[in-house]
Amino acid sequence: MKKAMIVSLAAFGWLALAAGPAAAADSACITCHEKVSPGIVKDWKMSAMSDALGCEGCHGDAHKDAADAAKAAMPTAETCQKCHKKQYDQYMGGKHSKAWIGMAAMPTNSLQPHAYISGLKGCGGCHRVGIKPEEEKKYNKYGMGCNSCHTRHEFSAAESRKPEACATCHSGVDHNNWEAYSMSKHGKIVTMMGDKWNWEVSLKDAYSKGGQTAPTCAGCHFEYEGKYSHNVTRKIRWSNYPAVPGIAENINSEWSEARLDSWVKTCTSCHSERFARSYLEFMDKGTLHGLAKFKEAHNIAEQLYKDGLLTGQKTNRPAPMAPDKEMFAGFTQLYWSKDNNPAAIELKVLEMGENDLPKLHVGLAHVNPGGWTYTEGWGPMNRAYVEIMDENTKIREMAALQARVAKME
Repeated sequence: MKKAMIVSLAAFGWLALAAGPAAAADSACITCHEKVSPGIVKDWKMSAMSDALGCEGCHGDAHKDAADAAKAAMPTAETCQKCHKKQYDQYMGGKHSKAWIGMAAMPTNSLQPHAYISGLKGCGGCHRVGIKPEEEKKYNKYGMGCNSCHTRHEFSAAESRKPEACATCHSGVDHNNWEAYSMSKHGKIVTMMGDKWNWEVSLKDAYSKGGQTAPTCAGCHFEYEGKYSHNVTRKIRWSNYPAVPGIAENINSEWSEARLDSWVKTCTSCHSERFARSYLEFMDKGTLHGLAKFKEAHNIAEQLYKDGLLTGQKTNRPAPMAPDKEMFAGFTQLYWSKDNNPAAIELKVLEMGENDLPKLHVGLAHVNPGGWTYTEGWGPMNRAYVEIMDENTKIREMAALQARVAKME
């Protein structure tokens, strides 16, 4: 691996920047940082890059001492591209590279409390895996795509192949992929047996040479038609969020069926084609069933909104902050609230679609029974449905009573 790194550097004319291990160990950077940040130096010395590249290769040479530390360049994915063009091009073709743009496209992302989201915290803590416009880099200089998975300064490929590397971002109330996977039989085999596997071998050799006996996040999502790539979106069909318009409507299209066939090829590494197709059909049907339950509840609550009957809708519902306009169950309302905006039933249906339904699908997709039946998924969705219907009845009965009283007066 280290020899491959050296060859790659030569190909891009970067050997002039290289400072082999002996030179690097004596460099001013190492001498200083072994005192200031010894953990960074230790990680870097363990990396393949330490045999071929000095600090200035990624950070430039403008920074000379503690007084001018701000001059040190912060690497970006474009920096990594100079040696890892193939991986960079693959990454750029996938969804990870679009993560920052996806977050920034939410005009009210900044309305979250700044104590939670300043710098690269909050949503940005994970969405920083994406490419940023040049202007954004001025304010978010410590964020770059590659080290979200290959943690600096070791930048270990073996680390990024382990499921835990994905857990920081692919977890939580609206995309609990890690929880669903880790509690599945697949995930439990990794927990029990993973310490006996050789994570240093490439993904294509994980089973034949690495001793792997169960699928991992990278093993399934990097693979496409027998080849492996940093583009992890080529087989995506549901994209985690079944309620997003256009996704369910497209699930039986020729485009989606072709991707399903690719998933079948992935699963048949261990299972029969009959079993794989049967389970993927089960996943689709279960997801569609949950989506129908959500849509019924959503329509009931939305009709209350259209009739002006939500709690405080006519008396205590301030307009959302610009640029948002008045809305029913909008994404912003997961993070912003004022007085009766949103109403409790409105937030309930929003969470049902943005949180509970995705968890139902993710549980099905990662073969975790508790993730789509009782613990997560259908159980919480059914509870939300009951509460929404109950509140609808109460609101409409009160409205009818008030109308009758008004006539008597």
